[in-house]
Amino acid sequence: MNVGRRQHDIDPRALFDSRASVLSRGERLVRSERRPTLVGHIVGLTIMVVGLGVIVSGLIDLVHSDSDTLVLLLTGSVMSVVGGLLWRSTITPSRIRVLDVFSAVTITWIVIAVAGAVPYILTGHFERWDDALFESISGFTTTGATVTPDIEATSRGLLFWRSLTQWMGGMGVIVLVVAVLPTVGSGGMSLMQAEAPGPTGERLTPRVRETARRLWAVYIGFTVVLAAAYAAAGMSVYDAISHSFTTVSTGGFSPYQSSLGHYQSAEIEWIAIVAMFLAGGSFTLYYRALRSDVKPLLVSTEFRIYALVVAGATLWAYVTAGRGEGSGTGFRDALFTMTSTITTTGYVTTEYGLWSQAAQALILILLPIGAMAGSTAGGVKILRVMAVSSFAHREALKHLHPRLVRPVRVGRGILSDDVAGKVVGFLVLALVIFGGGSFFIAATGPDMITSFSASATSFGNVGPGLGALDHGGDFLAIPRPGRAIAMVQMLLGRLEIYPVILALSVVTLRLPRPGQLRRKSHH
Repeated sequence: MNVGRRQHDIDPRALFDSRASVLSRGERLVRSERRPTLVGHIVGLTIMVVGLGVIVSGLIDLVHSDSDTLVLLLTGSVMSVVGGLLWRSTITPSRIRVLDVFSAVTITWIVIAVAGAVPYILTGHFERWDDALFESISGFTTTGATVTPDIEATSRGLLFWRSLTQWMGGMGVIVLVVAVLPTVGSGGMSLMQAEAPGPTGERLTPRVRETARRLWAVYIGFTVVLAAAYAAAGMSVYDAISHSFTTVSTGGFSPYQSSLGHYQSAEIEWIAIVAMFLAGGSFTLYYRALRSDVKPLLVSTEFRIYALVVAGATLWAYVTAGRGEGSGTGFRDALFTMTSTITTTGYVTTEYGLWSQAAQALILILLPIGAMAGSTAGGVKILRVMAVSSFAHREALKHLHPRLVRPVRVGRGILSDDVAGKVVGFLVLALVIFGGGSFFIAATGPDMITSFSASATSFGNVGPGLGALDHGGDFLAIPRPGRAIAMVQMLLGRLEIYPVILALSVVTLRLPRPGQLRRKSHH
């Protein structure tokens, strides 16, 4: 006969269930104590990532026995701890609004720009905060403009940090954050779209986190292969890694005052030309090509036009450059300069400031345009130019045939009128920002060519310009008020205008109106 369990006996299953229940309640309690805020969560993890980058730069400085090791290591450690505490004390909200996404992206980029400036100040590289902030913004936005008067006198660790900011900003710090966050809820894709350079938001997988990881995997793989190629061509390991960071990100910073022209090496220049051209293409298409699906890349109309623009600009520069004060240019110099300009990389190997006016005019036109959507390049992007051209063609035909029904085409795709309108609106805003920036920079003192190129190279995230900003110049030629305008243009160019405008709209929506203030005071 079976004896039943007595009342005071303990059922192991009940004990396990009770323990699981206690753990579940504890987990819920911990989550309830963490503040739900998208901005705080993203900013915290981003600062932690930036801090780790500063620590790595400190270790590089230690290897080279330079003078900034302790400052970089301590600064990076403090950043990592502060960012980690903020991240662990917050969670992503269960529901995320679109406006919250744009606010999070804009605020995060402003915070990392300030955080990135701290090493420049604490190491004594810059005495003024505005100079440090300019260098930091130029780095993270992959612009490549600089206010460092003597690059080669800077410590190896700080120069490595300078290059690393461009590498982190190239694919996007927030895309990296999305890749490592346990969950970002429904706002993950919106975060990537708000930060991604170009009108693209294609998923490689159904899961946003996995898409971000695969994009970063291609990016890292490209960087490793390029660093190996540079090293095989004669660069030191340090130089190869630093230049691979700033080539893949189309940033253009170099540890040398004369950029890649320092090496006087045809082999290095050809490697850079190929790498810059590839970095100006779509990383989504590259991922598919690596997965044995080459057709989307080969049939891409945007890719073909991108290649034709590089070829046509190179031919124009090669033919017309010798009509100026200089003695002309070789084909490699023309191809390097035009590829560097179109991809917004900004490397320099030749004195293009001595080219003919016709060749320099083409450079000025190309500065704000950029390369393909989905690349690390800045600028308006070729895809938007294609869309606006198709839209303008349709509107012109409607003058002849008022009842004409014709879609706006971009390659093999068709854009709805709503999307086409947004693209046209973006281009109008871009022209206003470019023109307005040129006007206000000119008001600070520089000549017209310098002012126009400063505005174009800042908004296009290119770096070098014309006039006082040509191959041997830097932004020290621009007065401080003009550099403040350029910093705003860099951020607008990298975040592509709309996130910043929408973030500002959040602030204005939350500000009380004068009527509301009077009613509150009356009550």
